[in-house]
Amino acid sequence: MAVPTKKLMKTYLGENFRESDEQIIDLYVEAHRYYRRLKKEVDKEPLMMMHTNKAGATNYVKNPLTIELTKQYQTLNNLLKSLGLTPAQRERLDPGGGDPDDDFDKF
Repeated sequence: MAVPTKKLMKTYLGENFRESDEQIIDLYVEAHRYYRRLKKEVDKEPLMMMHTNKAGATNYVKNPLTIELTKQYQTLNNLLKSLGLTPAQRERLDPGGGDPDDDFDKF
């Protein structure tokens, strides 16, 4: 998994970078760090876990960390949208397919 950095994010924004993007980039880098931690924890545990409710019945429930992981993924996506860096937004800016040397797809 690629690790985003502030410098890398600024590079992707290129001439579109504005000083007001600083805080969003900081939030994205921090949120991505949290996402990676959650992902490691989810990978260690099963997706479905046994749970015994107050009545004593035992059944399978979704691992609560997977729900948090999904929320974090949505947060990352929203931050990318704020920066104009989602694939759909980049396609609108460059419908020809972009620079073949662009590393963003690896990101």
